Amino acid sequence: MKVENDDGNRGTDVAFLNLMNVSGEAILKLIGIQHPDRFEAKSIVLKDKQLFPDIYAWPIKDIDGDDIRVFFEFQGYKDQMIRFRIASKVSLYCAQESYLGRIQAAIIYTEKKFHDAAKPMKIISPDGDTICQCSFKEIILEDYTLKQLLSIDPRLIILAPFTASKKFKKKKRISLCHEWANRIREIYPKKLHHNALDILSLFILNRFRNLSLEEIHTMLNFDISKTLAGKQLIEIGEQIGVKQG
Repeated sequence: MKVENDDGNRGTDVAFLNLMNVSGEAILKLIGIQHPDRFEAKSIVLKDKQLFPDIYAWPIKDIDGDDIRVFFEFQGYKDQMIRFRIASKVSLYCAQESYLGRIQAAIIYTEKKFHDAAKPMKIISPDGDTICQCSFKEIILEDYTLKQLLSIDPRLIILAPFTASKKFKKKKRISLCHEWANRIREIYPKKLHHNALDILSLFILNRFRNLSLEEIHTMLNFDISKTLAGKQLIEIGEQIGVKQG
């Protein structure tokens, strides 16, 4: 699936895309979906516009025939119209697929300020009546403690950076990152360690700015130089070099 990222502030887009491949069932649990193991993940492209709820949607179908489609939006930046955008994508999907069944639209915000910036999804008629109004399942990650996330599913350890205060001193950050990385190695199968640690490193970079490759390497005991996080840091460094040059 093609990934597009036209906003430099959307540092979590690719990470969340990979997260769904590594921990999709855990994310379904987070938004309250029952029996997540019965659901199948599919990615979609809606016509020519390539509309994705923050890169992609997850149409979900219960294998027992109880049809429900779940759309995810992972929101890591301010967007006043985010609820309108996901509503438009859901509507387009239903029209394209002639789908009249149940929909669960979920928005997972990394920070409370991104939630607070979003305007209510409603359309007002000329006489002032509300002619269209949508509600969503909304999660604010930084409102959770790590203990709360782990009680939902231990695999949500991968979201740990969003539960940590941005004000932590460097020594505390290093200690936490060591702990998160070790927990990932305990919880995830060995074949998923590389992908899970790559995702964790991207989330750490998103939560705690101005970290270097060496610092992340030290924190996680994991070489990120050839990972998505490493490439992102290298690209940022190159962009800064060009601007300064």
